[in-house]
Amino acid sequence: MTEPEPTTPPQHFEALRDFANDLLSHSGLQGPTFLWDRSIHDDAQSDDAERENIPVAPPEEAKQTIDAPIRWYLRAMDSLSPTPQADGSDGINRADMPTFYYSTGALSGVEAVVGNALMSTRWCDAAGNLATALITTSSFLGSIADREGEGLSYLKRLIDETRIYFDSVAQHADPVTGGQALSGIVSAACQDDFRFNPVQMVQLISCSLPFAQWDDTRVFVYDAIDRAQATMASVERDIRSNDKDDPAGNLMMDSEGNLVDVSAGGIREQFDMSMLLLRHDVLRMCGEDEQADRMLSEHSDIEPMADAYAAQLIRRGQWRQLRDFAGRVLADDPYQQMALIPPQLAPDEWHTILDLAQYELAHGQ
Repeated sequence: MTEPEPTTPPQHFEALRDFANDLLSHSGLQGPTFLWDRSIHDDAQSDDAERENIPVAPPEEAKQTIDAPIRWYLRAMDSLSPTPQADGSDGINRADMPTFYYSTGALSGVEAVVGNALMSTRWCDAAGNLATALITTSSFLGSIADREGEGLSYLKRLIDETRIYFDSVAQHADPVTGGQALSGIVSAACQDDFRFNPVQMVQLISCSLPFAQWDDTRVFVYDAIDRAQATMASVERDIRSNDKDDPAGNLMMDSEGNLVDVSAGGIREQFDMSMLLLRHDVLRMCGEDEQADRMLSEHSDIEPMADAYAAQLIRRGQWRQLRDFAGRVLADDPYQQMALIPPQLAPDEWHTILDLAQYELAHGQ
């Protein structure tokens, strides 16, 4: 049976092939990853050249250093209160607060403590201070008007720096020390301020990924996943209980001062998606590539996983499997969008992927 000729010109497909190969180069493994990136390891190696066996600030001193500029900032905001009885937790309604800017220096104490921790090979002590910095920063962002997203950008950078640090922990600390250091970060990820932000929570849990490379530390990864699952189950119970007792009990204020409903279903959906991506990356780090590919294929309805599997098939030149897979995606949802593959490479989304497979099959590639 002759394969139908695609309408997309052949020149268009070269960029798709390059993109598929580039995904692999980013992971540094035998397949694409979502939370892991080889740059994490490269940056950790670069930082290792600067790290020394130096003491970090004692926990109480670190907390005082972090808190002092934050207290100053919140007191300044409180002084702007237009009424003696403002309804914000710090004396001023967040909707009335000036927009937060990083240049205010409110997070300068966090920067100092984090900088000290990142340069030390006293892994457990440093991890404890990083956990304190993460928890306090996340809590602070919940009390300010971060309309420009500068605070959130800083928190994301802090999470990334922590992930890089933990690649070094996994590489150089003995298993007992590494496990203790990781446990502190996992505990931070399961705190209230992260529990309601599943994407950030799972990004912190992904600090465990480098430990998946070795048999004697792999258990730390599964312990972190179990703790995250237990935390999310607790969040769900709390939210559903509040739903029964107080229909407005799940209303939280965003950075604009608007009330937003925090639903158990929405949080759970974000968490489950993020954990699925994490579990896939664990398989890659363990070298279980067949299982990882099977997971991608079985979750063709999840956009990033479907895109990653298509890229795998393109990279391997498995055109018949690609045609069948793209056909299955289109049959299940003709309007499924792409999350990883840029629109300029797949202007007709999954129809472009199908055209590529048909072209290669028609020309005997």
